[in-house]
Amino acid sequence: TTTGDNATVIAVVDTGVLLDHPDLAGRICTTSGVCAGYDFVSDAVGAGDGDGIDADPSDPGNSAVLHGTHVAGILGASSNNATGVVGVDWLARIMPVRVLGPLQEGTSYDLIQGLRYAAGLDNESSIVVSNPANIINLSLGGTGYSQAEQDTVDQLRSAGIFVFAAAGNSANNIPLYPATYAGVVSVSAVAR
Repeated sequence: TTTGDNATVIAVVDTGVLLDHPDLAGRICTTSGVCAGYDFVSDAVGAGDGDGIDADPSDPGNSAVLHGTHVAGILGASSNNATGVVGVDWLARIMPVRVLGPLQEGTSYDLIQGLRYAAGLDNESSIVVSNPANIINLSLGGTGYSQAEQDTVDQLRSAGIFVFAAAGNSANNIPLYPATYAGVVSVSAVAR
């Protein structure tokens, strides 16, 4: 029906993205662009890149992880180029927002700051993006409820931003957050 729209910005809130991945060429918001990504992993040791928050949202993980790059490919890999995979949206721009280290671990505080950044709200970086995300993807989760996270989701939804989150792939009914928060589109699988 459609191949997408290059005015759409999808924030991939995850481990970061390999900024030079050939299947994402021309799709990632650059560091100088109006929808540039950011790194909110505040733990310099757990970040895997040797520092705390900064303007480099690239994924420093090893080739076995690279979860954010995998997710970015599903959402927006370039198409009709005989390279790699085909993304769901052939034209949208990808805003990489890093909130997880290479071991896919992070804090609620870093997550909230990354969400606020992607939405163009005040955040710890002191940068308010001029072209915030229309869609935020969270292929991450845990079992702990946080009122601060729910409040952030409420703000995102009030701003008209669609929030999608993974509910897990284990065919069980254990609530995972942020997928279980009100206002989040919860996406699940029962197996690989």
